[in-house]
Amino acid sequence: MGYDANVKSRKSEQRQRLMMIGSLIALSAAFLLVVSLLSPSTLPVAPAIVAIEKNAADIMTKPLRRGDTKIAGDAVVASSKISNKVKSAATGMAMATVDDQRPQPRSSPKSEMEAAAARALLEARVREIKKTGVIMEADEESLKMTRKLQEATREVLKLRYGDFGSKNYRVELILEFQPSIPDFAEKGKDGSIIIEMAPISLVPCSVYNFMEIARTWKSGAFHRNAGHVLQAQARSNVTESMPFQEYDEEYPHKKGTVGYAGRPSGPEFYVSIEDNSDNHGPGSQQERNPYEADCIIGTVVKGIEDGTVARVHKMPGREFLSNKDDWVLIRAMRILVPGDGPDGYVEFSKSP
Repeated sequence: MGYDANVKSRKSEQRQRLMMIGSLIALSAAFLLVVSLLSPSTLPVAPAIVAIEKNAADIMTKPLRRGDTKIAGDAVVASSKISNKVKSAATGMAMATVDDQRPQPRSSPKSEMEAAAARALLEARVREIKKTGVIMEADEESLKMTRKLQEATREVLKLRYGDFGSKNYRVELILEFQPSIPDFAEKGKDGSIIIEMAPISLVPCSVYNFMEIARTWKSGAFHRNAGHVLQAQARSNVTESMPFQEYDEEYPHKKGTVGYAGRPSGPEFYVSIEDNSDNHGPGSQQERNPYEADCIIGTVVKGIEDGTVARVHKMPGREFLSNKDDWVLIRAMRILVPGDGPDGYVEFSKSP
């Protein structure tokens, strides 16, 4: 009985010793794995790992006795299981730590939606000021608010359509001439006009409004054939006139320019077929405000030299045409932005 008890006690002690060896080896391996995953070239081996390895070596130097072989095998299996679990946990910890050390993105700039919402609030405020009847071009508070609106509009334009520095956006009008046009049999129904927007440094709100008209275009047509302008209807999601009469003396209403019709201006627009600097410039069409002018949009860069604008001017009749069969239809609009296309521009979007 005493001998058997001693044997069992010794075996239990040996089993515990070998289990400790396996556990210490597993822990050592786990720590080494974490260290290597974090920074194998820069992090030193932790003192705790050295201590674990030393203790394991001390235990292993003690001799095994008869019957220890099976115990050692069990200890190896047990230590393997422990090692695998610890290794898996250590790997997860290490990967999480590595992820934490990766460069975190900087706070994102204002999104297009946020910028558009901020702009809409400013536009509402400017419209309220305009309703008061104050001469906005000479009122300091009005000028302050319109400048804020212009700056917010530039931001939305760049976020929505791209920032191309000094290069301007363009919009192409896809036309359909009807059989009533005198040269229909010769030239057919197709035609197009390309308008280059004015610099957004000068009239960002006017440009923004027209880009939105183009982006959400539904239908329209040239329906007025006057001696100085060709005026077009515009059906889109833009249903209000401009929030204020935006104009810059650096971009007058010369021949070939495009402006918004009416006071307040828009969303109908016109192509000037003669110099309208006096007709539509500051102080025109009314006597109360010497600064007020039609809002200007841009300039025709394709359609003058090839005769398309002159062909529109051949619509039967003068001024506003009551017969829709005499109109020149605008079937679609394409927004063009600077790129590697044939003319240095590529299509951004096209209305249905």
